[in-house]
Amino acid sequence: MPIPKEWDLSGKSIILTTGSRGWGPIIADGLLEAGANLVLVGHNQHILTLAKETTKKHGNRISTIISDLTSPKSIHKAFDEAIDLLGEIDALVNDSQVEFSKPFLDITDKEFDAVMNRNVKSVFFCCQEIVRHMKTTGKGHIVNFCSVLAERGVANETVYSSSMAAIEQITRSLAIELAKTGINVNGIGTGWYTIQEIPLEEQMQDPLVRYLPSRRLGRPEEVLPLLVLLCSEGSSYLNGQTIFVDGGSMTHA
Repeated sequence: MPIPKEWDLSGKSIILTTGSRGWGPIIADGLLEAGANLVLVGHNQHILTLAKETTKKHGNRISTIISDLTSPKSIHKAFDEAIDLLGEIDALVNDSQVEFSKPFLDITDKEFDAVMNRNVKSVFFCCQEIVRHMKTTGKGHIVNFCSVLAERGVANETVYSSSMAAIEQITRSLAIELAKTGINVNGIGTGWYTIQEIPLEEQMQDPLVRYLPSRRLGRPEEVLPLLVLLCSEGSSYLNGQTIFVDGGSMTHA
């Protein structure tokens, strides 16, 4: 489809952090299709390799860097390398989260730390690292992925939902702190999604799907138009917002 001038990412340089849930190649494909040059940073070599292979068709510049995103020292090294590869960075997209579900009384301290480190610590220090760079250029966009569980409670999701709420608050508070610097910080909150090809009739057998106003699961591709907007100059007056792309699930009482 034609890309509005304000949404065109041609010539823009973006760092995308990614985890193991399989969204990295899909998000990378959307950003490259919009014209961006990209560096993917994450700990999962398979995801990074798959992203690079599936996006060759666009002809844009794409590089990958293995990094432990729970380590500020590792983040610093990876982002320095990304800046060396791309030069001035126009946007950072954080999507390195891990999903986790377990009854409250069964959660161990190691599991708690693992979820918080992957979902919260990584976002915090990736933002800190890129803000140091963006402050020297006087502009930039940060987009943090979270979940509807940032604002909704679900049984057996205490740790995960807490981490999602923390990401939403990082987004909101950081946007206020950086409002006068030319750096915008926004978020995308996703609902119940799948990367599998599941027939609608089969999805409808799931009570959760019948609860959703959309009556179907989402696809990661459906967040891409919004993501491109939030990485572009078309979102210059949009700041501190987490926008939920959730098939209407947040509208339920």
